[in-house]
Amino acid sequence: MDRIRVLLIDDDPDDFLIVSDMLAEAENARFKLDWVRTYEAGLEEIAKKGHDVYLLDYFMGSHNGLELLHTAAQKGCKAPAILLTAYGNYSVDLKAMEAGASDYLVKGQFSAPILERSIRYSITSKRIEEELKESKEELKLLASQLLRAQEDERKRIARELHDSIGSSLSAVKFFIENLGARLTENPGVQDALRALSRAMEHAIDESRRIISDLRPSMLDDLGILSTIKWFCREFESIYSDIVVQKDIRIEELQIPQKLKIIIFRIIQEAMNNAAKHSKAGQILLSISLQNDSITLCVKDDGIGFQRGAPASKGGGTGFGLTSMRERAELSGGKFEIESSPEGGACVIACWPIVTMCRP
Repeated sequence: MDRIRVLLIDDDPDDFLIVSDMLAEAENARFKLDWVRTYEAGLEEIAKKGHDVYLLDYFMGSHNGLELLHTAAQKGCKAPAILLTAYGNYSVDLKAMEAGASDYLVKGQFSAPILERSIRYSITSKRIEEELKESKEELKLLASQLLRAQEDERKRIARELHDSIGSSLSAVKFFIENLGARLTENPGVQDALRALSRAMEHAIDESRRIISDLRPSMLDDLGILSTIKWFCREFESIYSDIVVQKDIRIEELQIPQKLKIIIFRIIQEAMNNAAKHSKAGQILLSISLQNDSITLCVKDDGIGFQRGAPASKGGGTGFGLTSMRERAELSGGKFEIESSPEGGACVIACWPIVTMCRP
């Protein structure tokens, strides 16, 4: 059986002897106890990461165990800590739990079995907590990779549609128009060909729209700022009763490449939501570089919604908000909604430049 390495940080020699005797009585585990008497010595030992669990005295001269707990956590300590105090106090107990202590024991009120169980449970719960954190990070990474794979697939499909179906439709339309010009002696056939030509033109426009929705080629060719301006023009042509105001205070080169498609998708989703559900007459789209962060804001003057019920704007809105939030957070940013039934809605996404977008 491997021994559990315990560090006691306590200025009282009697407490060291008591803890040492208790651990020696343990029936279900073997312990190796080390002891230091000061706050500073405790920090030095914690920095070495040579122990499985720490027992912290609450009173340490001018310092206390909570301070040590905070400082150790800031320095990357992941081992569990149990706070020991001579006085039972609910407020201290609560502060200890909030600071990250695994347990809180009152001196003179716990026995050897209780101390042994507290140590074993603290180590087990800390291990489970770390495993859950790792699993959560792995899920975030997988979700990020899934979004990236989805965009890559959209890009591939859009390119194939443009190169195959788009070109074929254009060729057929040209052939029909050329054939109609030759059949001048038969007006009935000309009318039919003209109708067919108009249908082909509609099919070409529809295929272009689908291609643009999948992945605007302009995004790769001209960049995000040109794509935003193009999208706003297209949006106003479709929703002619909505005016879009743009406030762009950032340069193309200041936006990380991997972040550009994220920004476009959030703008696309937010503006489409406003058009379909908010009854807005105006949308303000702003993107800027300020305080070392890229900030995107899409604000409408529509009916808004209750913050506690984001899907109340209409069917599908809840999913849209979830999608935007996932895109922002998985790319290293923050996402929030400001809304009320009287004041419209504002979608805000912010990315610290240092994140440069996760892969």
